[in-house]
Amino acid sequence: MSTTTLQVRLYPTPEQGRLLMAYCLDYISTVNVLASALDADMLPEKFSTKDFQAHLPSAVKNQTLRDAHSVFKRSRELECLPVLKKPICQWNNQNWRMENGVLTLPVFKDGKIQQERIRCADVPMEGKPGILRIKKKRGKWIADIALTQADATPTEGQAVMGIDLGIKVPAVVYVSSKGTRFFGNGRYQRAFRRRFYARRKALQKAKKTRAVKKSHGKERRWMRDINHKLSRAIVTHAQEQGVGTIKIEALQGIRKGTTRTSRGAQARKNNRMKNSWSFYQLTLFITYKAQRLGIRVEQVDPAYTSQECPACGARNKAQDRTYVCADCGWQGHRDSVGASNISRRAGLPDKRVGATGA
Repeated sequence: MSTTTLQVRLYPTPEQGRLLMAYCLDYISTVNVLASALDADMLPEKFSTKDFQAHLPSAVKNQTLRDAHSVFKRSRELECLPVLKKPICQWNNQNWRMENGVLTLPVFKDGKIQQERIRCADVPMEGKPGILRIKKKRGKWIADIALTQADATPTEGQAVMGIDLGIKVPAVVYVSSKGTRFFGNGRYQRAFRRRFYARRKALQKAKKTRAVKKSHGKERRWMRDINHKLSRAIVTHAQEQGVGTIKIEALQGIRKGTTRTSRGAQARKNNRMKNSWSFYQLTLFITYKAQRLGIRVEQVDPAYTSQECPACGARNKAQDRTYVCADCGWQGHRDSVGASNISRRAGLPDKRVGATGA
């Protein structure tokens, strides 16, 4: 089973808009309080919605408790307790419905639970609806609906594709016995990001904070569109080449291991480039698009994939973009070496590893 998110535009009346905003603020406030109590070990083992007060329906209170546990679990990985700031509210799939351009959900109003009907865009839902999340984005109310879809029939393809993700070359793919192909233009992406950064810097000097936020949003939308197009091209290529399994590197922790602590303009430039690298989003897009076509996706340990010789296995560091093996003399593009090695590595279990030495 795979899960996708469908975004639906809502058209609430001014009164409904105020009600939704109050709900969203109350929701994140409740989650933050519960997460803090969990962090301080103040809640008993058998803690339920009956043990705390909130102006929310019982089903929504249940969801706040689940979210608080998720935030607390996340705090162990981050070594600090995250605080929710963006107003959102969530309903599980048993408490809302969307039919004929109308969203109906339970709300706490006038001292009792009532069903509120909100106009929305009439869009088809392909899959079993799950959690509904409502948020306000750029002045517009949006409903994010989780849809669960049955997995496609596994493809009969036997070929294996390895994908090496990078900044200078966004994606290099290698298909066993069929060669290498390069996707994306890293130079074009970096130039566009520099333009966004220069504009934000000028706006910050002019103290135009709203324009700075608008520029951030525009850059994110532009990058999302680029990643959608890249992932579609990669998955289409995999389908054409009869690929049954895609292997992609698990890059969790890559920024922590490569961010420079030295001062200087070059170090700042490199850090900014790495910290804005959207490899995770591209990986997600490739994964769900491939799974819809029945292509299996596995993550592999990226350690030393760009240093191991595909011919003899010796480790050598590439000079710029060219890799030359000091032992056997084999040479080729560094990212092509990485994609080839990734295609031959065993997939990781569900738990990812850090990108040490990649």
